[in-house]
Amino acid sequence: MTGRSKILAACFMSLSAAALGCGGGGGGGGSPTCDELSAYHATAASVSFATDVYPILASTDATVGGCSQQGVCHGSTPLGLNLAGKVLQFLYGTEAAPTMDATMAKSQLLMASVNAPNMQRVVASNVAQSFLSYKISGKDGLACSSVKSMCVSGASVGTPPCGDPMPSIGTLSATDRTKILDWIATGAAN
Repeated sequence: MTGRSKILAACFMSLSAAALGCGGGGGGGGSPTCDELSAYHATAASVSFATDVYPILASTDATVGGCSQQGVCHGSTPLGLNLAGKVLQFLYGTEAAPTMDATMAKSQLLMASVNAPNMQRVVASNVAQSFLSYKISGKDGLACSSVKSMCVSGASVGTPPCGDPMPSIGTLSATDRTKILDWIATGAAN
C-alpha cells in the first residue's frame, strides 16, 4: 500500500469511527475557518480556565462579547425564554444553584453539546472535536460540514441546525478567541 493509500485509508477509518473527518476529527467544509480549527496549534504554552478563560465567558460587558450579559443565552435572564434546559446554564445557574464558579462552569463545558449531542462542548487537547471552538468561530465555524452534520435542528435556540454563533451579542476579540482555543489545545486545564 502506498503512503497516499495509507493516509486515505486512515481518513476513511477515522471518518467512519468519529463522523468528524480526517486530520484529527476536523471541521471539513473546505473553508479557511474549518481548516484552521482542524489543524489548530496553541500559541501559548498553557492557559488557565479560572484566570484566562472564565473571565471572558463571565463578563457582562457587551462590547467584549461577554456571555453573562442580561438577556443573553448564558446571562441572568436567558433571552427571556423558558428554555427547559436547552442552553448551557453555566453562567447563570439554576434555581437550586443561582450562581456558578469557574470550577462548576468548566465541568459544564466538558459535557456533551445540546446542539450536537455526539460532540463534547470541549475535548481537552482537541480543538477540532470541541463544539465550543466552532461556536466561537462565527457562522463560518458552524458551517463546517462535519460539525453541521452532527447538529440537531431545534435542539437549542438560534439558527438551525447548530444554534447561533457565540457570543450572540457583541464581538469576541481575536485575542479572547485565541485564549479559548489555546486553553482547549493545551489540555483544558484549571
